[in-house]
Amino acid sequence: MLLVIATALIPALILGWWIYRKDSARPEPPRMLIKAFLYGVGSTFVSLLISTLLGVMGILVYDLDSFTGAVSTALFAAALPEETAKLLMLWLLLRKNPYYDEYLDGIVYAACVGLGFAATENVLYLLQSDDWVGTGIVRGLTAVPAHFAIACAMGYFYSKFHFGDRSNVTKVCILAVPILIHWIYDALAFSEGIFPALSVVVNVLFVLLIWRVYKSTMSRITEMQQQDAARMTPPPFPGGNDSTTPPPLPG
Repeated sequence: MLLVIATALIPALILGWWIYRKDSARPEPPRMLIKAFLYGVGSTFVSLLISTLLGVMGILVYDLDSFTGAVSTALFAAALPEETAKLLMLWLLLRKNPYYDEYLDGIVYAACVGLGFAATENVLYLLQSDDWVGTGIVRGLTAVPAHFAIACAMGYFYSKFHFGDRSNVTKVCILAVPILIHWIYDALAFSEGIFPALSVVVNVLFVLLIWRVYKSTMSRITEMQQQDAARMTPPPFPGGNDSTTPPPLPG
């Protein structure tokens, strides 16, 4: 069992270390990142509560036998409750966090919350799988990186809103963009068994989506690093001299 749990956790720990190194200029305290990861673990239970409420209300009906059922299940059983739960925990983590002072920090904290969720979900999947090695490899290359990338999108818009872009569009995107990406991801995954003749096409679309989300994530991280660098660069002295060059002597 320890080997199964270790296999489930390794992808999340690798991605967590990677995003930590990306923030090497002014890294967040490790204890805060561990706290973010644990908040992500807690978000799995919040997500389960939301899913249960949606089921009681008759909004969530599990149906993987039809395309419309797969699309609906992907939204109400996965994308909506999971991303809402992650955002709630991210907000609780950052609302009074004195270390949240850079654009990139939003991505780092959101990624750790997402990885906490992904790691917990991965452990549960592998413990229930008859082929935990195969399941671990597939999920380590798809589901865990997907949760990571989707969380980075959430952190990107969260930081944009937090540091000045208070438009309604940005505010909505904090939750809407992660839900949309997650919805498409799971709708493709759930549809594979419904259209056996189109399984190759569905898998190609699945891989293309993962690749596009990856490229978008790298672009967002780069943009946040550039914005942080610009914020940390002192303004030039009056007269066109920068802060490192002394002004000319009089005469």
